Amino acid sequence: MRTHPHTPKLILALLLGAAAAGCAGSGGGGDDVAPADGAKLTIVGERSLLMENGWSNEITVRYTDLDGNPLAGQIDFTLDGTVGGSYLSSVTATTDADGEASVELTAGETGDLTFQVAATAEAADGVAWDVQVLQHALEITGDYRLSSEFDLATGLPGTAGQVVNTFIDMTDGPYDPATWVLDQIIAKISNATVRDLINGARPAIDGLLNDLLLSNSPDIVARLIEMGDAFGQVAREFGTTSTLHVTDTNDVDAGMVAQHVLTGLVFHIDADDYAYSMHDLGMENVTADAPFGYDATRITLGAHAFPLSYGSILMVALDQLIIPLVDPTASDFEGLLTGFVDCQAVGQTISDYLGFGGSSLYAGACDLGLGFAADFVENQIRSLDATAMELGITGTARWMDTNHDHQVDVLQAGAWDGQMTYGSSPAPLGASPFHGERMQLP
Repeated sequence: MRTHPHTPKLILALLLGAAAAGCAGSGGGGDDVAPADGAKLTIVGERSLLMENGWSNEITVRYTDLDGNPLAGQIDFTLDGTVGGSYLSSVTATTDADGEASVELTAGETGDLTFQVAATAEAADGVAWDVQVLQHALEITGDYRLSSEFDLATGLPGTAGQVVNTFIDMTDGPYDPATWVLDQIIAKISNATVRDLINGARPAIDGLLNDLLLSNSPDIVARLIEMGDAFGQVAREFGTTSTLHVTDTNDVDAGMVAQHVLTGLVFHIDADDYAYSMHDLGMENVTADAPFGYDATRITLGAHAFPLSYGSILMVALDQLIIPLVDPTASDFEGLLTGFVDCQAVGQTISDYLGFGGSSLYAGACDLGLGFAADFVENQIRSLDATAMELGITGTARWMDTNHDHQVDVLQAGAWDGQMTYGSSPAPLGASPFHGERMQLP
């Protein structure tokens, strides 16, 4: 085989060039190097855009390798279809450190338009946005019915958490609830000698009383635990029903506003929901005004706050919902406790064991102790209303024109952000979604 005299030099030059290219690619530094195993383009945000004539909207793609790692490179954008004067701020964009690249799309000034914006990059399949431009303004004003969920992520505000602790105290000892009941009895006996006698006979009396209580109500511990758990669920997670009245002020500076009206609450216990109107709770609807805005995909509700009588709300939940679930014959917490505890039998048991004092002494102290304990819990709850409590929120949701009549009829994938503030103690919200639908005229 004949060899060209310059072949070794040519091969060496090619090898050196390939090595140099490989070094340049491995150095990062923002060089546009297509991955050997392929790449991927992903639209960031909504794929379908509904715009009005003259609107502008930023569109973004993410360029990654197949493992999701960001890539440096150039993204090319093109318009396809009846664009009617619509245009892009640039037909190319370079990815940032997160592998994202953006351009601004501006819709044509006149006419109903339907087209696509395509994005392409080396070694990746292209992606495209579906764009619809409306000649007539999108109708977003009107009335919507909202359903929302709120989660106090970091715990209960104020003394609501202390109430839950009281339920825990009733059941967390080896002889509870007898130990807790005996504590209430001792607290109501003024004679120090009698108190010392009872304390000196513990834990024997605790054990006797526990046997007595369990013989009378075998599931007393389970039901008290159930009650405390239910109260914690109601106080920490709740739903709301509300209406949203959106209007345009026709003032360039003021823009659009929304009147948000809280009309009811929904309590959640395990897998069941219990809805109450504000009237059911003995309260008036609560109204808050909020700045309102929208763009090609989403609506935004600016900061607004609902003052809440949280203590009164929790008392309704306790008396009308939680207690009847635990004991349908009881109408309040004292009635629940006296249904569980036979104070006459308790008094006789203590008197027989100590051999000192009549049974009526201890039975009377038992009645007083249970009444005091019930009042203590209820007063803790009611005291929440002594300090201002507000649910402060901002919101965003994707708007939908499901029947293509140029009128928004659904607000979906909504999310609230904010906090429940009790005096100077805020409780940040966890995930708090909402959904809305346009209210149809009668």
